[in-house]
Amino acid sequence: MKKFSLIAGSLMILFSSCSKFEEININPNNPATVPPEMLLPPLISGAANSMNGSGNKAGQYVQHLAWLGGTSEDNGRYNLTGASFREEWNAPVRLLKDVNQLRELGTSTSQPQYTAIASVLKVYILSLMSDAYGDIPYNEAGMGNIAGMEFPHFQPQQEVFGLMLADLEAANQQFKALPAGAIIARDILFSGNAARWRKFANSLKVRILMRQSAKVDVKAAVTAIFNNPAEYPVFESVSDQATLVYNNNTDLYSWFIQNPPSDGSGVDFNGNTRISDVMVNLLKSKNDPRLQIFAAPTKNSYNANRTNPAVPLVYRGLRAGYSDAEQNAEYARTGLNKDDYSVIGKRIRKENRAFLMTYAELLLLKTEAIQRGMGVSGSAAQTYMEALKASLEKWPAVASASQTETPFISEAQKNEYLAQATVGLSSTDQIKQIAEQLWIDSYLNGFEGWAGWRRLGYPQIVPGPSVLSPIPVRYTYSDNEQNNPNLITFVQQTMGGVMPTHNTKVWFQP
Repeated sequence: MKKFSLIAGSLMILFSSCSKFEEININPNNPATVPPEMLLPPLISGAANSMNGSGNKAGQYVQHLAWLGGTSEDNGRYNLTGASFREEWNAPVRLLKDVNQLRELGTSTSQPQYTAIASVLKVYILSLMSDAYGDIPYNEAGMGNIAGMEFPHFQPQQEVFGLMLADLEAANQQFKALPAGAIIARDILFSGNAARWRKFANSLKVRILMRQSAKVDVKAAVTAIFNNPAEYPVFESVSDQATLVYNNNTDLYSWFIQNPPSDGSGVDFNGNTRISDVMVNLLKSKNDPRLQIFAAPTKNSYNANRTNPAVPLVYRGLRAGYSDAEQNAEYARTGLNKDDYSVIGKRIRKENRAFLMTYAELLLLKTEAIQRGMGVSGSAAQTYMEALKASLEKWPAVASASQTETPFISEAQKNEYLAQATVGLSSTDQIKQIAEQLWIDSYLNGFEGWAGWRRLGYPQIVPGPSVLSPIPVRYTYSDNEQNNPNLITFVQQTMGGVMPTHNTKVWFQP
């Protein structure tokens, strides 16, 4: 009996030691459950990066930018396949996995502020994907890590738009009902301000409603938002808009130059990217001060001006879509060379901000709604001028830096521009003016500029004479995703079995 007791005691000590040993081997810095706020910074910056990346491709299609002839034969001349868009598809899908986790954590920990933010981020990210690809998975997006969900089911764009609007309405109500003292920690977008998140949700709702307005009657929904600010608060100033400020030490705005050249220009004269002739000419036509923000003087005029300040600085845009031979022929015809075209401007290259959605965009959409007789209160002409003012005010002085150090739009420049008789909303071509200003304000947000052009048809853009297809109107599904059996089935059921190409219109297009 004594022997049995000794054995039992030894076993108890052994099991107790094993239990303590397991506790010792739990890493407190790698918890099994992540607090929801820890997910916020990478999700917000990831969403902004999805938008920033659109400047190269969508921004090239809609001619914010142009590439020197022959340097981008695939994108610049529309020789596109599924391989052209792999990361544009894969990166947002990876991001959605963590957005889904944020939503689940917000719910399971009874912190509805994070559930609401997850809904807004999901809509923002998938709205970019839907703008680009058309029909996408929505309900099952980002669930590939779950057994049996490796191949998400696709849904028609019209259905996706309805689901996005429902999620934004749910977020609006969740933000409205938040208890006093609800904390949003580690919020790098709105600094924990739930009211601003709510305004973003409702402003984004306006964008999505107007996006589909050629196909669906959205008048009642748009009017409900703009005419009832208590129930649907939206951006009220430039300080409200969704602007991510990057660290620029560890987390960089994609157009930022870390090591500026020694010539003092602050730009990349040696790259292949140029500002399009459409952008430069449109800004020049109204003496628009945004030209000096968006573009740099040509390298040749900059160097000549440094030698002799009496030599004027020149801003010149490049036509998009030239082949190498066409570009060389243009040089021979004009006597110009690659250094006679403007590159992306110094202010942009010193920037640490990304504009996810601007106050100017919201006001321009409101102007359109008023002009189209949707029942929205206000004056179209006055709202339009407020939109232009808001777009200019995105570019204030930076601390005490001079115009030469960090270009900005001064109060005098703003007033002089707005006072021009040709700047205000005319009695004719109002949609054209609104569309052109949406396109200008979205500079380097290629997705937004491209979506607005596809919806409204302005500005008028013409590519090089021998491009390989018409201007793209959608991204092609990545070659990897084209092996998804559910996509194959979806295409068979809805598109006659023909996989869409970059010239297949998305649903919201007229």
